[in-house]
Amino acid sequence: MAGYDPQARRSRPAPPADSPVDGLLDVIPDGVETPAPVDEPADEGLLPFETPPVEMTDERADLLHRMGVLAAVAALVLVLVAVRRRRRDG
Repeated sequence: MAGYDPQARRSRPAPPADSPVDGLLDVIPDGVETPAPVDEPADEGLLPFETPPVEMTDERADLLHRMGVLAAVAALVLVLVAVRRRRRDG
């Protein structure tokens, strides 16, 4: 790494004037039907490649979190009750 200079400027090749993909987009073979654009929303109200609203995910995560906290509190109460009974009996 003795020859490495982080401040050195390296020349980069210039991008081509015409992209190689541009030629592929202009040519459509004969006999191939292109799909019509979707103007109406789907049954669920979502368009193709559209994600569901973030609120749905947040509500589910919130519900799971609340159920987890409820289970933890119930387990803690059961442990405290068991410890108290053990002290009374012993």
